[in-house]
Amino acid sequence: MNVTLKLGEHYIFDLSDCNHEILMDSERAYSLFAQVDEGFYKFSPHGFTCFLLLSESHASLHAWPEYGYCAIDLFTCALGKDLLPLIQNIKNALGADNFSLRKLDREAEIETKMAIAV
Repeated sequence: MNVTLKLGEHYIFDLSDCNHEILMDSERAYSLFAQVDEGFYKFSPHGFTCFLLLSESHASLHAWPEYGYCAIDLFTCALGKDLLPLIQNIKNALGADNFSLRKLDREAEIETKMAIAV
């Protein structure tokens, strides 16, 4: 018998019309985004990618300051945790006027073995 287990939730959101001053200052934007275990790569002349590894999730941010645009992915295994306040805080911190959000359930189809009673 196969069952599908929900193992995580993946939030993908796009921010546009962001505050150009924040995005042009990649270190400032990174400090707004960073919390625990992180990575950072700065492009020349501008733009950056950063990521966070958290105990039960990860997050990545890719910025194109010349377009006032960020692409952010958040993945969590904390099922049912309301991430909308965090997403709203990130939107506000980056000064975005617009954003779109998609949520995907990360699921795995697994085979279960039925125990036979003797």
